[in-house]
Amino acid sequence: MAKPGGATRAFADVTLALGESGAISVFGFSLIGEPPRVVPPARKGKQQYFDSVLLSGKVKTLVCTLIGMAYKKAVSDAAKEAL
Repeated sequence: MAKPGGATRAFADVTLALGESGAISVFGFSLIGEPPRVVPPARKGKQQYFDSVLLSGKVKTLVCTLIGMAYKKAVSDAAKEAL
């Protein structure tokens, strides 16, 4: 989880298995805002951020959905433990 009170809610790393061809691991996804929105890794420039990974189509939808689901589960589990 990220620092309390900040815009960033959590961070995530993703591995995409490509069968016999191997796998691709992407580090540094962020969940920001409320409701949380998945943002791919980017590097900070002098005036703006620059994407370091660009996902599109079904892969983007799948990755963003799974990161969101994992975040919701982690928040739910943390709430249950707090009881």
